[in-house]
Amino acid sequence: MKVKGVKIEDKERYMLIDSYGEPIKPVIKYLKYLDFTGKAENTLKAYCYHLKLYFEFLEEVNTSYKEVHIDLLATFIGWLRQPSQSLKVTELKPTKAKRSDRTVNIVLNCVIGFYDYLMRSEEYENTINEQTKNQLSARFRRFKPFLHHISNGKQINRNILKVKEPKRLVQTLRKDQIECLYTACNNIRDQLLIRVLYEGGLRISEAMSLWIEDFNIGESCITVRKSKTIEGEKRKVFVSSETMNLFQEYLLDYHMQNIDTNFVFIKLTGKNSGEPLDDQAVRSLVRRVRKKTGVPFTPHKLRHTFATELHEHGTDIAVIQKLLGHAHVQTTIQTYLHLSDETIKESYEQARSNMVIRRGN
Repeated sequence: MKVKGVKIEDKERYMLIDSYGEPIKPVIKYLKYLDFTGKAENTLKAYCYHLKLYFEFLEEVNTSYKEVHIDLLATFIGWLRQPSQSLKVTELKPTKAKRSDRTVNIVLNCVIGFYDYLMRSEEYENTINEQTKNQLSARFRRFKPFLHHISNGKQINRNILKVKEPKRLVQTLRKDQIECLYTACNNIRDQLLIRVLYEGGLRISEAMSLWIEDFNIGESCITVRKSKTIEGEKRKVFVSSETMNLFQEYLLDYHMQNIDTNFVFIKLTGKNSGEPLDDQAVRSLVRRVRKKTGVPFTPHKLRHTFATELHEHGTDIAVIQKLLGHAHVQTTIQTYLHLSDETIKESYEQARSNMVIRRGN
């Protein structure tokens, strides 16, 4: 079973192919529906891989997707976490789960969304959707939407088939680690990419989709062309004049060599030289820099660092939300903005120095 990418109208589409080389039609229809609703390319790709795992599991237990029940989905959770990825193998001693609790929940949500779609399109008559959800008052919502008081007394559905996730803090990088990454880059393209991700807080997919004309040298800003959210597209982010100078040097060194593309970040060597940078090339870059520096960096960790540093320097949360391209400010607060131990200590010591301790006579 494999995921196959197909280029249609300059956009990458994905389909799931079974062990016999045949496309799995309900998955194709579901991904097409998600595409129509405006889901980003990376989201569609991720959903296809999540459903690949699910159909591999169904193949192992010799069950059709139409015959699934809640107990089987519970078994699927265990299958996702098993290092051997097989129900036929029993671990003799405790081992680390193959996937994190958060990843397991993401896959489960995708599978349940798949069945929601089948039920709504009248291609599925099972009650698995009802079995995996219960109802609770809308006042227990995690986020309170606009005009939430209108629906405060109504019931909402909640997914009960999920793994409890431990609370985790977003990991960031220190200044010296970022500088180490920058100096470890072998070429000016990688240096520019590191700077854009860190100074602009861009997602790696947003950086890879940038065109040359998205860089405004005079204003030292970049207009994000594509994003996973509507709010993220066409937003402006700002970088240093040093980064803009590096961008101009990069264009002179590489884009003036008969390169027929508007994409900023391109492959520099090999038979595909001059083509836009892709996921595989980025993963190779990350592995290379991590091995050279020992810094546990990922492109998204640079985005985390960007947001956290802005917050710690007193930038308004609404401004950070706009720069990150989040649809809801709650996402910005709960996902990215965590005070470091150093900041907490400094704030405490400053407050303590202003305290007046009165002693008794």
